Amino acid sequence: MAMNEFEYFLFENFDADVEAANPYNPRNVLGKETDPVITAVANQNIKYQEACTLFGTDLIHRMMDVGVIRCDDTQLRFDCPIFFKEDAATLLCEIEQKSRGLADCLERNISTIRVCCSMIENGFSLEINLYHIICGMIFDGSFFDYLCEKGAVATEREHPSGLNYLSVIYEKCEELQSFSNGLLCSYNRFADATCSLQSFGDADGNRLDFYRLFRCVEQGRIPLNLQEAAKLVTEHKYLNKDIILSEVRCLIKTGFCDSAVQQILEMLGYVENGDLCVPVFLPQHKQVIEAIEQVVEDCLGDVIAKVLIDLANTVKITAVRHGADKLEIANELYHIVFGMINEELVKRNIVAKPALRSGEGRYMKCIVLGGLV
Repeated sequence: MAMNEFEYFLFENFDADVEAANPYNPRNVLGKETDPVITAVANQNIKYQEACTLFGTDLIHRMMDVGVIRCDDTQLRFDCPIFFKEDAATLLCEIEQKSRGLADCLERNISTIRVCCSMIENGFSLEINLYHIICGMIFDGSFFDYLCEKGAVATEREHPSGLNYLSVIYEKCEELQSFSNGLLCSYNRFADATCSLQSFGDADGNRLDFYRLFRCVEQGRIPLNLQEAAKLVTEHKYLNKDIILSEVRCLIKTGFCDSAVQQILEMLGYVENGDLCVPVFLPQHKQVIEAIEQVVEDCLGDVIAKVLIDLANTVKITAVRHGADKLEIANELYHIVFGMINEELVKRNIVAKPALRSGEGRYMKCIVLGGLV
């Protein structure tokens, strides 16, 4: 039997740094070792005992513990949203046209949104600020709360380990590329309660940002573009998250910070020639962002909620056939929906176009402070 390869995506509601070494952290379970099991469940309707014999009881139990597979009587089934090559055409047919219509609706309200956004004076254009606010903070942030209240998506799942997260799996194939890591629907956040160094874009590569840097360092697999920054972190043992974020707050407030922190900020593209070179969103911007959020919610909220509920109950894809949680499926379908809306907003020049960086994908960075985090 030919083995498929898969990409594993996690939406963590836990501190990734604190739980990095936790054996129940799904990042320490899912990968090449689990690809054959996923393939067997998909292709062979494999039973629990047979899977334990083939792949080892320990691996099967760990995959069940992290919520990727479950046992229905004796049969193994997928227990999280999972997408295969044969699902691609259905996804495109069901979602692409709906997303264009949603972008049309938002475009009709863009003059109101631009008036609101013009009140943020941080040295960057309306289009750049709207990229971060609409595409990231709203669609991949506050809008989830709205959809949860409407009963349209799930944003969390507590596992037996006590860790809270959602898992999503995509088969590695050209047909799913535009859904799995080709859409503008992915946040990387390196944050505490009052400061966030973040980037938003697609997931097509290893971004030059703090979240990716620290994940690669902890995994011991450091891509070429992050090696210089990784060396600095390992040489300066005090450069942990708390110190870095504290120094960033100091830099924004005073114009100065620890020299090693400034050096790494330069390496990762948040600082240029000693000055911040990305948008900074401050607590006083919260009211403006909430006003923009209200316009987007009034325009699209009920429509998107209905689209997601309908899709999760009727769309003919693998995850639905296996009985994965419908609200978890709706969560990932929402990522595809708002990712496609974001692509439309970029095409129509409503928001800025993120640059494509070889090996990193398309994304833009910003810093968020205070009550916006």
